[in-house]
Amino acid sequence: MRQINQKFLKAIIEATPNAIYIKDEDGKYLMINEKGAKTVGKKVEYFIGKDDSEIFPAKLAKRVMELDRSVFDSQPHNGVEEVDVDTIFYSHKFIIEDEENGERVLAGISTDISKFKKTENELFDARLKAEEANKHKSVFLQNMSHELRTPFNAIIGFSSILSGESGAKNEKFEQNFEEYARLINSSGKHLLAIINDLLDLSKIEAGKQDFSENEIDVAYEVESCIQTLRTLALEHDIVIEEEIPEEEILLRGDERILRQLVYNLLSNAIKYSYSDNKVLVKLSYRNSGGLDVSIIDKGIGMSNDEITKVMIPFRRASHVKETDITGTGLGLPLVDAYIKLFQGNLEIQSELGNGTRATLHFPKERILKD
Repeated sequence: MRQINQKFLKAIIEATPNAIYIKDEDGKYLMINEKGAKTVGKKVEYFIGKDDSEIFPAKLAKRVMELDRSVFDSQPHNGVEEVDVDTIFYSHKFIIEDEENGERVLAGISTDISKFKKTENELFDARLKAEEANKHKSVFLQNMSHELRTPFNAIIGFSSILSGESGAKNEKFEQNFEEYARLINSSGKHLLAIINDLLDLSKIEAGKQDFSENEIDVAYEVESCIQTLRTLALEHDIVIEEEIPEEEILLRGDERILRQLVYNLLSNAIKYSYSDNKVLVKLSYRNSGGLDVSIIDKGIGMSNDEITKVMIPFRRASHVKETDITGTGLGLPLVDAYIKLFQGNLEIQSELGNGTRATLHFPKERILKD
């Protein structure tokens, strides 16, 4: 009957989904079930007669042996044991003592909870991301309400003067008619720009932005943006310089979106430059075969913290808010979203007070060779 019981006991130990093992006071394995050995990629025979220093890496072995020694010296252990980043056990370790000869051994039952911990970590990360997204949403809505309210108030205010609803005197109306009309017009355009940018950003985030796969003459599109912004540059006393290779540069993608990318970055460079200065537009190939479109200014610049900040919709650099430079706070987030449609990325290098270098990196897969 005793032999049958031993067979039953062994069958139970081998059938359990847990690692079960016994060690002597020297830390050597007297027994381990197959599940325990397989969990760390070993065979049962490999463990018997060895201690953990002969089986595991030194750092892990030291940690396990110190824990086992504390169990021998004091009390049972119930808790987490990390084998490595991806393998985690919940272990119950306790002492069994032979009443006849006083011999003591450590028995351990360890449950692999790696998948549970991974799921727990993923849920934790997801919760943090959800909380961060909710925080950004609140900031976004707060900023959006401000950005929309400002031009709306201007339109309502000045139009009420023109319509006579404000009760303003006629002579004031006549003296300022053109100025009020101009302010209504500029406020309307500003409002339309915000709405268009919002719609574009939402379409990109929803994966519904139209994107054509055409052959683009990059130099031509960049040059057209430069010509469009010459007037703005003159108003700010800025000279636009160019470094564009003579050979034809062809890119696969949507020319309208490429123009928007360059236009947003170049208009920013002009607006945020000190007057009587230069802005450089540079096209160059990378060693990897990709294409860089860089726009370099010597303007007010940004700190690294501010660069992170301005990539969030409606967030503008703190020192910019103190100036009369207008903007929606959507330009760079749009550029960052647009360049990803080309499978590229936006890189911004900047130093407060010393200017900014904004570079559009297009991958070599987008470059068309003759």
